[in-house]
Amino acid sequence: MSFVIDPPLLFLSGLVIYFLGQKLEWNRHAKIVVGIAILLTFIAYSALLYADIFRCVFPFFSGMSGSDFMLHTNITGISKADVPSIIVVILFILYPFWIFFGYASALLLSKRRRVSKEKFTYSDVKSKSRSAARPAAYAVARDPDAKKCVRSALDGIGGIGKYVKKGDKVLIKVNICGGVPEIKGTFTSTEVVEELVEELLALEAEITIADADMVWTKFWQAAADSGWKKWAAEKKVKLQNLSESSIAWFDFGKDSAIGLERISRDAIEADVIISVPVMKTHLLTGITIGMKNMYGTIPEIDKARFHRKKIEDVIYEINLAFTPTLTIIDGTIGGEAIGPLSCAPLNYQTVIASNNVVTADAVACQMMGYDPMEIVHLKKAHERGLGDASVKFNLNSLPYKNPSDKDGNWNRPPAEVKDFYEWAIELLLTIPGWETLFNIGADFILYDLARLPVFRYFTPGLLQLLNDAVYLNIKDFRDTEEDRARRKANLIIVTLISIACIAGFVKDGYFWHSNLLFDFSFLAAIIVAVIAAVRMKTRDLCGLLLSSALLSAVVEHTNTSAGLLTYTGSDGISPYIVTGWMIFMLVILQFADLLAKWLKPIGIFAKLQSWNSLPFALVAVLFALFMAWEGYWAFAEMNVIIMYALMAALGFIYSRKHSIEWNMSLLATSVVVGGVMELLGSLAGFWTYHFSEPLTVSIVLSWALNTWAVHGLTYLMRIDLGSHKDRYLYRSLGDGIQKGDVPWFGKRHSHH
Repeated sequence: MSFVIDPPLLFLSGLVIYFLGQKLEWNRHAKIVVGIAILLTFIAYSALLYADIFRCVFPFFSGMSGSDFMLHTNITGISKADVPSIIVVILFILYPFWIFFGYASALLLSKRRRVSKEKFTYSDVKSKSRSAARPAAYAVARDPDAKKCVRSALDGIGGIGKYVKKGDKVLIKVNICGGVPEIKGTFTSTEVVEELVEELLALEAEITIADADMVWTKFWQAAADSGWKKWAAEKKVKLQNLSESSIAWFDFGKDSAIGLERISRDAIEADVIISVPVMKTHLLTGITIGMKNMYGTIPEIDKARFHRKKIEDVIYEINLAFTPTLTIIDGTIGGEAIGPLSCAPLNYQTVIASNNVVTADAVACQMMGYDPMEIVHLKKAHERGLGDASVKFNLNSLPYKNPSDKDGNWNRPPAEVKDFYEWAIELLLTIPGWETLFNIGADFILYDLARLPVFRYFTPGLLQLLNDAVYLNIKDFRDTEEDRARRKANLIIVTLISIACIAGFVKDGYFWHSNLLFDFSFLAAIIVAVIAAVRMKTRDLCGLLLSSALLSAVVEHTNTSAGLLTYTGSDGISPYIVTGWMIFMLVILQFADLLAKWLKPIGIFAKLQSWNSLPFALVAVLFALFMAWEGYWAFAEMNVIIMYALMAALGFIYSRKHSIEWNMSLLATSVVVGGVMELLGSLAGFWTYHFSEPLTVSIVLSWALNTWAVHGLTYLMRIDLGSHKDRYLYRSLGDGIQKGDVPWFGKRHSHH
């Protein structure tokens, strides 16, 4: 690409990621992965162009060097020698921002389309009449049965019928996006809401259960992961993402901290608002219960900007405008210590119900061990008359003590962590444009930095990498005597091949003028190949090695005979080249396994399963185009064309029988592994290409075709390398492959 063309293309990529993500229902992680993949592709290709490793072969620019194309020297008059390296580095550093700006622009446009021009004020909030001043009442219920707890608490304040009329529109604000699906006590329990819903349905109420997106958590994905989506479908209750609802402007007042802000019409038009927060701690505000839960009704995703406006004032003003008719605090399982996301679940078996959100929070505070007046937004609400936070709750009035002796004794966030968190937020938010960075990392990065020395910050990521790379790949393997014998046999086979490869490396003269980078990469490839081999069944390993040897002999002989490339150590194929193919095919298989295992749960291709040959088709088309642009088709002999046509046929057959995730994994790993190997060998002088460039795009892409062809040939041997379970040592040596289990008989495998 070029420094002129890349920015708009990256911007467009950001737009495409947003709209395609909406169409295919990608979650945040899927969008990030796609964005990073596109970004790395741009950076890698552009960097290789700028380094003059790739030639510029695009139509209309084919006479230019890579660096001249990157700088458009023919137009700007600027050459590579004129540009300081630091400027080039800065230009590449800006690449992530271009793709982010594209995505953010699409998001902004999407939000603006949903915002009505109407402007509402306090007097337009329908639920205000139900939450008008009345004597505060509250009830605390404790029972191991969550539903019984809710019934008892509601009965204690007069029953649901006292606050909800027949046919009312009821908005139940729960906490879904502010929690972690894997950690109970960070999000509202469906059991608590289920009892509430049953009582509301008896009144024929029109129920909407809602929450709003956050930067790091999107509503629908969080609702699915935490079980809310499935539960709502079973109960036939409407689940609403307030960030996607009909949105209008709301005027919080001239002197307010919020001012004019976008608010969901669901909150404005509800007859009754019921806040059902989970009972948990919060690093910044101390607690996050009823009042803080209503802060989540703001549909704005980038909520960090409200921290500039004094978060405690914002919480108060939201509750002043949209005062809950009822607050039902879910303390069945609470979250203590490092809230709101890294809570430790606490089996608290308690539900608090009140017709006043301030009173409800004050009671919950005391049960957690906080003085309500030390919670800033509660104190503000009390002083400004929104509710009574001075109520005293007697812990001895509970029917029984908490089994963990946690009444009035919850673990709080460590003071030093809380102080650092507040300081870091204040510092970050003084920098223009850093709100989004805060939103993404506040509850993760800042906490880690507060607790861990700088170098230990990377420990969680390293442990996760080791877990993914090692534990996940061996935890299901059997370790019988027969399995160990098979691993030993595989180790012997791959060791002999490695020795032959090293011997060929020396014999062909490469060893004597190699460099450390190539040598280390070569040794690393052998190590990875050994790891891959000992995990496989011997039959599958031999099939892969045999196919690799056959294809390497054909491909290398055909390409060298046609003059596409020349080896400096031999006139044609040699043991080093053939065994090198074997090792690299094992390396590609190993990395493809890891990538496929990672890609599947992200769900990027969940809606594209019928397009399983798309990666293969993409590579085939690009390979043909670059062969033409780089000038290789012009002198390629007919046997080269026939060879690649047959390889494409093998690859197509194989790709049709496997999932798009597996095909994409083969594509990515083969292009990266093969491309790196080709570049290092070319720079070391082991081989040269016809036009003497350090690397060609067509050669890099050919490694994907090579890999599919090897897998396709092995597939014809009744060995499916794409079948994870059949390939690995899950079964003992004596287990045979049944007729229905092999691809030859038409069974389609989809383990990847």
